[in-house]
Amino acid sequence: MKRKKLVLAVSAAVLLGGYTVGIFGQTEGDLTQKQIENPNTLENKEDIAKSVLESTGRSGQYDLQDLGDVTVYLGSDVTGNPQDAIVTVSFGPKNTVVAAYTADGNVYEYTGDLGDFYGVQNIRFVPVPELKKEIVIVREQVNQSLGSFEQSDILRGYVFDGKEYQDVLNTPQKIESSWNNLWNKGELQEPSLWRRVTEETESKWTGGDEPSLTITRYQSYLESDDKGEGEVPGDETFQEKDSRVVVERFYWSDEWNRFILDEAVETATGQPVAIIENLASSPYLLADLPDFKDYRIVRKDGTTAYVDAEELKF
Repeated sequence: MKRKKLVLAVSAAVLLGGYTVGIFGQTEGDLTQKQIENPNTLENKEDIAKSVLESTGRSGQYDLQDLGDVTVYLGSDVTGNPQDAIVTVSFGPKNTVVAAYTADGNVYEYTGDLGDFYGVQNIRFVPVPELKKEIVIVREQVNQSLGSFEQSDILRGYVFDGKEYQDVLNTPQKIESSWNNLWNKGELQEPSLWRRVTEETESKWTGGDEPSLTITRYQSYLESDDKGEGEVPGDETFQEKDSRVVVERFYWSDEWNRFILDEAVETATGQPVAIIENLASSPYLLADLPDFKDYRIVRKDGTTAYVDAEELKF
């Protein structure tokens, strides 16, 4: 999930076409109401995929022979567009394209590219009338093996700024990561020991003048008595050794136009920064795998960085 002092490199948040259908009033890249309402007929499925690829500039990137699921999520009327639609088009593991559309009569016009995702488990619209906006929340599934066998869900939030969709939230929602001490290539060879960290969460959205998301993280650290060095042992072999509950509150900041945990001043520049990740909340700390840094920040110019607490003034 984050960089570790050990060689074990665990990462959770990796990440972090259109053909004219030929109806009057529809332009290339748009979708019809019929396509939106029936996305998985063979004809509609391929036409939607072509439109999404064309609109997002990916026509040469994916082969329609690899086309998998096409899913349409409809929004609310908070933004004045009663039929906002988010369309996901899958081309296999690690290759899901997500695009946004909005209704204009019987035609859905393309409004923005949310990006490429490993896999999308769910999408929801969170209305925030106080901001006169709605937040598109994508729950991304990430399965990978980079220093550990990890399965995680990441909450990614997006807000339309009138021109494009801006990334305003990025935080883990679920984690299960397993690894063996043998994989640590330190000076001393460690004995075989399978280790695991898990995280389950509960989320609560709050409206008002300062909309916020409160996440309660239920974290645990486990060890297995299986000394094998091959595949990850069965779940029944793992016993819990430690656990904790962490509560984090992300609140909306008009100044930063995103959800943040806190604000500070970067001592090296004297400039304000926003805290968007507190690494002390990582479940890996239960396994004595401290991070190199303490916080992830975003600066006014949009750049992000991992920094030590000593580099900030609160």
